[in-house]
Amino acid sequence: MEKKIQKIFFNRPKSLDVEVLSFSQLYKNLNQSDHNPFVAHRIEFYCIVIVTGGSYTHFVDFKSYELTQGSALFVDKSQVHHFTKELQESEGVCIIFSSLFMEKHYFSADRLKLNRLFNYHIETPIIHQKEMGQDNFLDIAKQLYSEYVIQNEFAKSEMLQTLLHLLLLKAERAKDIQAISGVKIQWLEIFSSFKNMLEEEYVSTRNSKIYAAKLLISYKFLNDVVKKLTDKTVKAFIDDFVIVEIKRYLLSTSLSVKEISYKTGFEEPANMVKFFKKNTQVTPLKFRQQV
Repeated sequence: MEKKIQKIFFNRPKSLDVEVLSFSQLYKNLNQSDHNPFVAHRIEFYCIVIVTGGSYTHFVDFKSYELTQGSALFVDKSQVHHFTKELQESEGVCIIFSSLFMEKHYFSADRLKLNRLFNYHIETPIIHQKEMGQDNFLDIAKQLYSEYVIQNEFAKSEMLQTLLHLLLLKAERAKDIQAISGVKIQWLEIFSSFKNMLEEEYVSTRNSKIYAAKLLISYKFLNDVVKKLTDKTVKAFIDDFVIVEIKRYLLSTSLSVKEISYKTGFEEPANMVKFFKKNTQVTPLKFRQQV
């Protein structure tokens, strides 16, 4: 086991912002990569896995997700995931794109924001065909792949961006149909900003009031938003977030408990052990042995 969780970055192919691979090509590439894609690793880009034939199992943050024809799995940047050998026995496409692509095309004020996609803290990361109604991901996934492999380079990047935009809108619409009524877009935007900030700064602070101040909102308002969307107080959400990070280190690296304690913001290993046991009912070492 590695001493750290491997981080895999997006290498822009042919100056394109998007890469689209068939399962067969993906499996071939994965077996030639400089890391083991079949063990947990952290991605620094967005990934969409769509099954067009057969079935496939994918692991994200140590949970297995079963995909069948028409299913789409959305993996957020910074999540820990890994592929399975079933990839070579099924059909589908894998679409990857960078954080820069998302920031450039979807986080500006004049565009429809994607508030539920890749928001795995409040939404399941998978959409099945039965949840799409009369719509589906299959046609658009095949179009994306066809455009990616076509030899004609004229406006290829723009075509891929347009097709991916359509796919993301279809997915966001499916999520919106399933969403709990009464949830305001403003809450989703605040929660997304809070989550992104937490990912960057949880090692230095777990103080919810500090995050509220940086978001220029009151602690009460932040607590209300998090509770409405996750059914947890903001403190409980932060604690759960840190627990997931500790689990990622425990199951994906050979780091000692002491090393993990420092990496997750604890000054004393004993405090991390106490915190982990309080929230999971087992010690970190026991958890590592059980899973």
